[in-house]
Amino acid sequence: MIIIGDRNTVVVGDIADEIARLEGLLGALRRLAAGEMPSADELAAAPLIDRWLECTRPAPCLAGEVHGHPDCRGPVSVTSDVVVFAPAAGWARTISRLYRLGRRHGEEARQ
Repeated sequence: MIIIGDRNTVVVGDIADEIARLEGLLGALRRLAAGEMPSADELAAAPLIDRWLECTRPAPCLAGEVHGHPDCRGPVSVTSDVVVFAPAAGWARTISRLYRLGRRHGEEARQ
């Protein structure tokens, strides 16, 4: 979120970063619209969200143990808004990035 202060200046957020994030989402949506799913390399490079569950905040998001994310730390993290959710294919696209889906919350380890 970007907050503009009393003097019409950005108080919180970075507009250039937000534009880059949304352009990344737009590119991903255009590829999906053309029938192109995330490649094996893209999925391999994506952070893994384990023990995930669907939730809202009020926008749809995911919460779980995130591995390989540049900023998320701690036992549980919540993603940005989920835009594309493909649990059968093992991935989700949020506003900011692609995630590989590990186990659903409460699911035992796969063998």
